[in-house]
Amino acid sequence: MRGLAPVVGWVLLATSAAAQVPADTVDTSTETEARFEALVEDDLSGDPTELLELLASLRDDPLDVNEATAEELAQVPALGAALGAAVVRYREANGPFTSLPGLRQVPGLTADVFLDARPYLFVGPNIEARTAAVQRFPDIPSLATVLDGMRLTGIQRVQRRLDLGVGYQGPDSLRAYLGSPERIYTRVQATYKRQVSVNVTLEKDPGEAFRFDGGTNTYGYDYQSAHVALLDVGRIDALVLGDYSAQFGQGLALWRASGFGKGPDAVGGPLRSGRGIRPYGSVDENNFFRGAALTVGVTPGLYVSAFASRRALDASVFTPDTTDLGDPDLPPGAFDAVVTSLNADGLHRTDRELARKDVLDETLVGGGAEYRVSNGSVEGRAGVVATRSTFGTPLAPGTRPDELFDLTGDQATVVSAYADAKTQAGLAFGEVARGEGGGIGAVGGVGIDLGGGADLLVVGRSYAPDFTSLHGYAFGERNGVGRNERGVYVGARVKPSRAWTVNAYLDQYRFPFLRFNVPRPSRGREALLHVEHRPARFARVYLQARTETREVSSDVDGVVPGSVVGGLAEQTRQTLRLQGEWDASREVRLRARVEGSRYVDPDPAAAVQTGSLVYQDVRWQLVRWLRADARLTLFDTDGYDARLYAFENDLTGVFAIPALSGRGARGYVLLTARPTDGVTAQLKLATTWLRRVNRIGSGANAVEGQRVSEVGAQVRVRI
Repeated sequence: MRGLAPVVGWVLLATSAAAQVPADTVDTSTETEARFEALVEDDLSGDPTELLELLASLRDDPLDVNEATAEELAQVPALGAALGAAVVRYREANGPFTSLPGLRQVPGLTADVFLDARPYLFVGPNIEARTAAVQRFPDIPSLATVLDGMRLTGIQRVQRRLDLGVGYQGPDSLRAYLGSPERIYTRVQATYKRQVSVNVTLEKDPGEAFRFDGGTNTYGYDYQSAHVALLDVGRIDALVLGDYSAQFGQGLALWRASGFGKGPDAVGGPLRSGRGIRPYGSVDENNFFRGAALTVGVTPGLYVSAFASRRALDASVFTPDTTDLGDPDLPPGAFDAVVTSLNADGLHRTDRELARKDVLDETLVGGGAEYRVSNGSVEGRAGVVATRSTFGTPLAPGTRPDELFDLTGDQATVVSAYADAKTQAGLAFGEVARGEGGGIGAVGGVGIDLGGGADLLVVGRSYAPDFTSLHGYAFGERNGVGRNERGVYVGARVKPSRAWTVNAYLDQYRFPFLRFNVPRPSRGREALLHVEHRPARFARVYLQARTETREVSSDVDGVVPGSVVGGLAEQTRQTLRLQGEWDASREVRLRARVEGSRYVDPDPAAAVQTGSLVYQDVRWQLVRWLRADARLTLFDTDGYDARLYAFENDLTGVFAIPALSGRGARGYVLLTARPTDGVTAQLKLATTWLRRVNRIGSGANAVEGQRVSEVGAQVRVRI
């Protein structure tokens, strides 16, 4: 590509310019955003919206380093589970921090990590009181204090495609969308520090009708969420009425809708750090609970949780034909309705999709107990958690061979035990869970500080084919699935100097039973090498190589001449990326990337597919209150299997990482204005152009032509 030369030039310039810009010109919040972008681009599965909202809440209400738990500190992208625990251990052994720079005394917390984490941390008042006496439980603020310190945040967002698909062109077809093409999001939240939250979230997806229909639980917006929550108030660790999530242990039994896995943070990505019961206000429409939840401190170390939920899930329900009701040979219940599949996309754009909305009632009760240890040498916890779900309509087994162990019936029970411990020398963690029917899932690992800036992480997992956890999100090759998988992951990080960091991992796994469209047990392996050079705070260059080979279905010759049987063959996908970033001044940040991909089909007769991508990105602070982000991306791939991904800046709280395939270009401009304190307005326009095509997309989303554009606008007010 002709655009390759200037991009490579910027990459090299980012390295050579290391002595040209003073260090105090660097925006540390931008550095942390870059770290988070790298994680979500290569290391995240599921719906990342909740994580983006968590990052925004940390900006609005930073953590008090003298009160935050290890689990809370682990949510800061620069820290993670190990350094979060190290901060708490140091605090317990040496007393409260008197200033943020005191964090530099924590073993393993480097200058770069400190600067990345600083925007999300602060030192609260009353340090002397904390030094004089250890608080058994957090203070209880008075009602007057809460009301006086309440902050109100309102968000209104509208997004839509400018080039509409055929699904919007008329109501005659079954696939015709019932509503307008806008995605409309409204959120109002009142908070007091990190202790009180009152929230309402409303959303309508593109194609969904804006209407009032109690029969489908549609009240204007298709999706509604609300909660009232108290956190860290006296003995109350968490009390939520309304919508909430539950995160315990390593996520085998209970976790949120997404999580990090394998990626450039080779020793931190696989770790889970559950925060227990937390209020929910995101837009994943099926992965949360609705009811009441409570965690209380019985003693300063022992916490007990109880929770209950009743809500309706999207599902496909099959009701057999009843014309032969009088047949005496049919067993009782032969004509009862059954659920054939659960639907998790939350889309209700057509009559068919609307018919699946909220048709499966789930009543869930659960509880747990956790003992927490925190002193100058060890930070850890051990606990148990159990849930029991009852469904209004029984789940039916599938007919495919790989569906043999799918959850069936109208009840599901999951019981789990977990523990972890973190010391200055390293960490250890594990969880074992038993699902409905007796299937066992287990994950465990150790992390070791080898000294000299080197760390090692080893994680093993074993999820039986009949282990099913509807509300878990376990680490693995199919991150979040947590069944029919065994594997060993080895990750390492080495810092040979302050400016260089090397991350690498190797993951070997196998699937002991059949998978969808794979007729036999199979195996695979994946490896990554990530080398980063930061000659100064304002310059960063990294090289990343990734390869994965796995066995997939392939027809092979049978014993009988001319016959074929289902066999296995290896499929390989590889990527190589070079990226550079340079903060040219306080006003301008430049970023460039060159990336290539290679795909080897399991069919030896098929040609190897390759792809390439190059982009130039700029962030420009035009004036004090107005910032512009712009990017132009050129891409060329032989097919979809060689596709490439690139994370994009978007409206705050929106996750954008389009898959780019074919030959074409994509560009966007994002304007962010802060005309006054507490008010942020954003506008984004993005366009994708493709060559050698007459149609973009498929089905109801198909757009005639070679271009598709989208626009989004958002206003956020915080008072």
